[in-house]
Amino acid sequence: MSPPNLLVTGVTGFIGFKVLLNALEEGYTVRAAVRSIAQSKFLASHPKIIELDLSDKLSFVEVPDFTRDGAYDQALKGVTYVIHLAAPLPAPSRDPQTGIYEPTIKSVTTLLHSALKEPSIKKLVITFSVFANIPFPSDGREITAESRLPDLSGPFDGLIPAYNAGKIGALNATERFVNEHNPPFAAVKIMPGLAFGRDDRALTVNDMSNGTNGMLLSIITGKTAPPFPAGVGHVADIAKVHLLALKEGVDGSFGVTRVNVWDDAWPIVKKHFPKAVASGIFTQGSQPTIPINWNAHQTEVTFGFDFKSYEDIVVDAVGQYLELSGKEKA
Repeated sequence: MSPPNLLVTGVTGFIGFKVLLNALEEGYTVRAAVRSIAQSKFLASHPKIIELDLSDKLSFVEVPDFTRDGAYDQALKGVTYVIHLAAPLPAPSRDPQTGIYEPTIKSVTTLLHSALKEPSIKKLVITFSVFANIPFPSDGREITAESRLPDLSGPFDGLIPAYNAGKIGALNATERFVNEHNPPFAAVKIMPGLAFGRDDRALTVNDMSNGTNGMLLSIITGKTAPPFPAGVGHVADIAKVHLLALKEGVDGSFGVTRVNVWDDAWPIVKKHFPKAVASGIFTQGSQPTIPINWNAHQTEVTFGFDFKSYEDIVVDAVGQYLELSGKEKA
């Protein structure tokens, strides 16, 4: 095996797994950071990885605790590029302060400090979120990848406020680090909307429903949920931007999101999957939308492609759901 030239973290996640597949397909020799040997075995044996037949281009390194100082020192040895996606999700089992807010920031700062010790590194591509610069409550003003918010003071006792504050804090900490240390590498910031679309990890309906696609599927399976901010990205677009950001001369901040209305999923499903609607597989639910004016068009201009629409996202996710459940698509 040739020496790895790209470290990817967060590879067991929805976006991370797509980035891993695309990076291998594009010819990178990837070192994938995982928390345990069990995760590396799962990934190495996944049908999508086996199908690529590129085992000589993929290796694994264990990073059990990405918040520990020096956590990435060994993982970064000899690599040229890094795509950093590992971060805690706002799961109910996590403490908002110590399980979401604090590790969201620490996972980025530990990586930056480790990278500063490794002379081979030319570029870091770090994943944040559109939540990194959305004020709550929203004031209706246009938000772009250049918008910034001040750090929010805690402690936080709610999952979404902690997630929001953690993303804001991680972005600000990254930019402070660059200003203070003037590192020899570039640090590109990616801000995706909530990711949906075909989940390459999923082997069953449960696998798919356990990811962010579960939120979309709820809208078309009769469930109701509290209002949620607009802003979606197709996982294929998000992964594509991460890899394009590795190219020579690319630097700065890039959003990958489209404004959406959550409940528009229902007329889209009625249009594209009428038989499934008629047979009762899908029934109308509701997910009220909090309007957010996030404009990521400059990313489309910079990289020369248009993001997939909310309709594309719904069709891809619902199509995979029907495939995995053995139901007829139309």
